[in-house]
Amino acid sequence: MLEESWAQIEMAEVEVWDQRCRGSLERMCEQVLARPEESFSAACGPGLRQAGSRIFGAEQMSVEKMLAGHVAQTAQRCREQAEVLVAQDTTEVNYTTHKGTTGLGPINANPHSRGLLLHSALALTPAGVPLGLLSQETWARDPATVGTAAERRSRPVAEKESQKWLTGLEQVAEALPSGPRVILIQDREADVFAFLAAPRPAHIELIVRVCQPRRVEVEAGVADGPRNVLEAARQAPVWGQLRVQVPRKPGQPERAAVLELAASAVLVKAPQRRTPDIPAESQALWVVRATELAPPAGCTPIEWILLTTLAVDSFAAASRCVAYYALRWRVERFHYTLKQGCTVERLQFDTAHALQNALALYSIVAWRLLWLTYTARQQPQAPATELLPRLKLQVLAEATQAPVPTARDAVRAIAQLGGFPTNPSAKEPGVKVLWRGLRRLEAMVEGWALALQSGLFMRQD
Repeated sequence: MLEESWAQIEMAEVEVWDQRCRGSLERMCEQVLARPEESFSAACGPGLRQAGSRIFGAEQMSVEKMLAGHVAQTAQRCREQAEVLVAQDTTEVNYTTHKGTTGLGPINANPHSRGLLLHSALALTPAGVPLGLLSQETWARDPATVGTAAERRSRPVAEKESQKWLTGLEQVAEALPSGPRVILIQDREADVFAFLAAPRPAHIELIVRVCQPRRVEVEAGVADGPRNVLEAARQAPVWGQLRVQVPRKPGQPERAAVLELAASAVLVKAPQRRTPDIPAESQALWVVRATELAPPAGCTPIEWILLTTLAVDSFAAASRCVAYYALRWRVERFHYTLKQGCTVERLQFDTAHALQNALALYSIVAWRLLWLTYTARQQPQAPATELLPRLKLQVLAEATQAPVPTARDAVRAIAQLGGFPTNPSAKEPGVKVLWRGLRRLEAMVEGWALALQSGLFMRQD
């Protein structure tokens, strides 16, 4: 009996008008994962390339339909957890050099820039293993309606780009209407009162990094009480210290940091200038401050000030909140994998509509790459057969001259093909060396299959 591939599982419920399209999409996912750095045409070949153009460009296809099967599988993986983190973030996809592509819009201050905006909600386990996408939205800005800052402020939330945070919340709630506790984690851009005040199911919570010095209600009779969330954070009682891993940044390696944690309850007031669709009621939240005590020379000290709907009334609760926020960067790693590993900014299609659908398919592949990377770190003793089919494991073992019984063994062997050092003291491989190794592994598997077909050697079970 043939093994069901990961792509068949993720595409089982994709919404297509012809069942042959599902098979084509499955093969595209498998081919792109096997050759993530190659162009779509080189990875898939002329036949699949033509099928992809037809499917992506079809008027009836959409990002939501393309991701329907994957979102359903992600939701199923989430339901196997007691608690799920969902990191939201937006990235620009630059197609400025694609002069013949219609429907693109400006992506930055450069008036000549053209591309798409992509907003993702990536589900994670509390240990940081990516479970998949629960929501993704892609759009092109209309240069005729960008407007001034004052004009944008006067628009209803539904007409602003900040609506993406509420849409993400709504789609996560739709995918997971009940089940595990869900904690949505966002950076400064999501510090939007309409988002903080949006209706939520009881099992969904928010963590948002503070950007605005939002006004807070002052306790009656307290003359020197905090007037805004920043003051409240710096006057909050200290709970203790927490050690966290800080992801690497340009010019700064990944490092450990010791953070002082403080938290207090606050009533955040609604903005004085607001559109009628923004609630007027103050929101009962908790503000959490995490401050680095002794940063290394040359590093800017960390200070995270967070607003959350979680009750942060103990050191343990403050530690969980900050540790969860520290995992938010994983969605940035997802976008990095999508753009650098899957090279989606080199995709050549005639319309923004086709690009949006292609990006959805590539997003499933990017998730799979991240999943391979972090599953091997968090579940190193899991069977290698949960990551790769048996034929690829057999080729991998022959290529590296070492058995690959576990997930960690398999991922390190793939990374070895991508140039990862074999010495035992080496750290765990990252997604970049993994996608390079997968490309080499696929070439070896093709050679192995051809040799089997020609009878050059007997296949060993």
